[in-house]
Amino acid sequence: MTARPHRRVLIVAVEFPPVKGIGRLRPLKFCQHLQALGWETAVLTLTEGDMQPVDRATLDEIPDGTRVFRVPLPRPRERLVLAVKRLLGRGRPVDAEATGAVSGNDSVPGPGTHAASASGLISSVKRGVAWMDRFIHRHVQIPDDLVLWWPPAVRQGVRIVDEFRPDVILATAPHFTSLIVGAHLSRRTGVPWVADYRDLWTGDVLRAWVPAWRQRLELALERRLVSTAGAVVTVSGPKTEVMRGRLPRLPDEALVTITNGYDPEEFEGVEPEGQTPGVLRIVYAGRLFKNRRGYELLEAAGGLLRERPDLAGRFRFEYYGGRAPEIVARMDELVTRHGLEPVFRFFPDVPYRRSKALQKGADVLLLIVDGGETTSGVIPGKLFEYIAAGRPILCVAEEGATPEIIRRGRLGWVERPGDVAGIQARLARILDAEDGVFDPDQDYVRGFERRHLVTRLARVLEQVAAGGPR
Repeated sequence: MTARPHRRVLIVAVEFPPVKGIGRLRPLKFCQHLQALGWETAVLTLTEGDMQPVDRATLDEIPDGTRVFRVPLPRPRERLVLAVKRLLGRGRPVDAEATGAVSGNDSVPGPGTHAASASGLISSVKRGVAWMDRFIHRHVQIPDDLVLWWPPAVRQGVRIVDEFRPDVILATAPHFTSLIVGAHLSRRTGVPWVADYRDLWTGDVLRAWVPAWRQRLELALERRLVSTAGAVVTVSGPKTEVMRGRLPRLPDEALVTITNGYDPEEFEGVEPEGQTPGVLRIVYAGRLFKNRRGYELLEAAGGLLRERPDLAGRFRFEYYGGRAPEIVARMDELVTRHGLEPVFRFFPDVPYRRSKALQKGADVLLLIVDGGETTSGVIPGKLFEYIAAGRPILCVAEEGATPEIIRRGRLGWVERPGDVAGIQARLARILDAEDGVFDPDQDYVRGFERRHLVTRLARVLEQVAAGGPR
């Protein structure tokens, strides 16, 4: 029997270890499971430190045999700021006593005057740089703040393709600069490519801030580039339908849904952390920002303690991963108003392994799904990490793909955003043990194991490498 020839895939992914964010897991696990299916894998990504936060322990997750090519992100802003600092550092205050220049009514600025002038100039420069950052972020960095990575990534990518000889290129986004790189690499080298969407490029709930003129520009750019892909993969059915409407020239079979997933062994050997007898710990692992807030949880907890003072000290919310400044201000106000200081605790980002230990030690895991126009298609990667942790999930989300998975999988409870009364009642039932035993539907949940999902991806890559499905 003739051995099946190895296929090779080059994955363009800006989020890759040592980047700690949840976005790194999809390309990372693609590498792991594609190798098990006989594929050779290589990754084109950023230089270490070009994206934050970083957890160097995640470098150990990269499968043996995966070649990683790193291209640095150009940083003109940093060079500009450094040049200004050097320029400001050239002027030295004059020591009047040393020169003997003070005479009669003559006035020579002393060191304090020079220091004040320099301080004022530095403050003005800082304000100018902050304004420039906001302007560039909103009007120039299209589609995102990694756009300057595109030209060097393509130049280096052409050499990588010549050396590695991939059968297909897979570009995963966000960041959407990855899709630009994938499309241009394919055009320059003739290697077919696949676009992989974890979030939508235009119209996504996390990009609601993008002004209308820019949305039109980016939609035109997206259609032009992604229409050249051999296949388009998204993480949810609603997202796939959005892309189907957006790219009508692609055949139906070229648009595929492959969700994120989990590995059953992911939490093996992880010791639970934080278990506290007599206290129900509700743990949120991740960052709160933009449309991911959960203010109604504080309102609900405050209302519950007013109605049921007997529950004081019996439950606690713990957040690990940080909060955006505007969310800090609002949450701190709610904590103070409702006297929730002992109930809500906020911690900075923690290393990934400790995050898993905290999840495994939780009584309930909290999932907050981003709100917005396309929220029905949002399935956070964190959901699958929670599934692997094996703890019940309290989800705050509008109806859509995520609530459907939680209900069908019997993975926990879903409450609507803004439904303070509903969340308050749910917390009471959980604390009173009235919501039954946590008993997931294992047959359904096993469908989200990554080995099954990546087997489907391998078939897509095979078809595109062979000249289909387009």
